[in-house]
Amino acid sequence: MDNAALYQERLDRIRKTINLEPVDSVPLIFMGSAFSARYAGITMAEYCRSSNSSLKANMKVMHDYEFDGANMPGGGRITPILTSMWMSKIAVPGRELPEDSLWQVMEAEVLTHEDYDTILKIGWSKFVNKYLPRVISMWEFVPSMMQYLMVFPRIQKTYKKDGYVLIVDSDARNPTIPFEYLCGGRSMNQFFFDLYRIPDKVQAVMDVMLEETLESIAKLKPAPEKINGTWVGGWRAASSLVAPKLWDRFVWPYYLKIIEALIEVGVTPVLHWDQDWTRDLVRLQELPAKKVILNLDGMTDLKEFRKLAGDRLAMMGDIPASILAVGTPEDVDKYIKEEIELFEGKGLLLCAGCDAPINTKNENMQAFVDAGRKYGTF
Repeated sequence: MDNAALYQERLDRIRKTINLEPVDSVPLIFMGSAFSARYAGITMAEYCRSSNSSLKANMKVMHDYEFDGANMPGGGRITPILTSMWMSKIAVPGRELPEDSLWQVMEAEVLTHEDYDTILKIGWSKFVNKYLPRVISMWEFVPSMMQYLMVFPRIQKTYKKDGYVLIVDSDARNPTIPFEYLCGGRSMNQFFFDLYRIPDKVQAVMDVMLEETLESIAKLKPAPEKINGTWVGGWRAASSLVAPKLWDRFVWPYYLKIIEALIEVGVTPVLHWDQDWTRDLVRLQELPAKKVILNLDGMTDLKEFRKLAGDRLAMMGDIPASILAVGTPEDVDKYIKEEIELFEGKGLLLCAGCDAPINTKNENMQAFVDAGRKYGTF
C-alpha cells in the first residue's frame, strides 16, 4: 500500500473512532516531544530551537515504531509557544538550563490586580501584546512565532506524505478557557485567592476574553481532508483542584461555549486535560455527541468515563507517564490490554497520557505499539 492510500485508511479509521463506530484496529497515536529528542540522539536545546531537527526526530519515531498518527507535531521553537500558553517565563534548555534538560515553567505573580482593569478597558488581545514583554523578549517571541506559522504547513505535509495522520492539525491555535491564562499569569496561589476575593471582577475579565476567543473561532475555515483537531487545554482547572462552586462558575461554562463554537465551524475539540477530572465527568453528557475527543493523562478514572460519557465522545490516551518511564514492558502490556478491553473496540485512540516523558524506556515504547497491535486488532 502506498503512503497516500495508507493515510486515507488511517484517516478513515480515526474518524470512525471519533464517531464511536467499530474499527478493525485501535489507532496508535504518538505524543512525546522530549522522548523524540532522546530517541533521535539530539539535545533538548537543539530540539527546542530548530524546527528541522525536531521534525526529523519526530519522524524517526513515527517510522521506527510505525504509529498510525500523532496527537500533534510538536517541537521547534516550542518554548515561546509555551510562554503564550502559560503567560509565564520559560527556562530554556541551553540557556537558563543545561543543554539536555527539559524546559521549565518559571511560575511567578506577573499579572497584577491592576491588569484586570486594563483588560476590561482595552480587551484581551491588546493587553497580551503589552504583557508578553514581561515574560519573554519580543526579539525572540515574534520571529519564533512567525517561523512556526510558516513551517507548520510544511510539517503537516510531511506527516501526510509519509502516511501519518495528525489529530491536532487545525489553524485554531489551541484555544483554552480564560481560567488557564489568568492562573498562569497571576500564579496559581494568587489566582485562587482572586476567585474568592474579587469573583465578579474575575468573571467580567473572563467574559471579555471569551468573547474575543469566540470571534476568532468564528473565522476558522477547516479543510475537509483533515481531522481539523485543536487542543482545548486544561490543567489548573481540573476537578481535583477547584471547588465545585468555583468550577461551575469559572470553568465549565467557558469550556462549553468554546467547544460548541469549535464544533459549529467544523473543528474537532481535543480536550487535553491533565490532572484528575473524575468528579465532573458527568458534565461531558452536555457536549454534542461524537464530535469531541477527551485526551487524558492517566489520572482520571477511565471506568467512570466509560460509564458516564463513553457513549458521547472518544478518548485519546491514557498510558501513564510513570509506567512508560519506570515500568516494565509487561506493565505496559497489562495496562493496554485492560484499556482496550474496557473500550471494547470503540472510541479509543491509544496514546501516551498527556506526553511520553523524557525518560521513557525504548522497550516500553515498543511494548506500547506491540500490545496495541496484539490486543487492538479485531
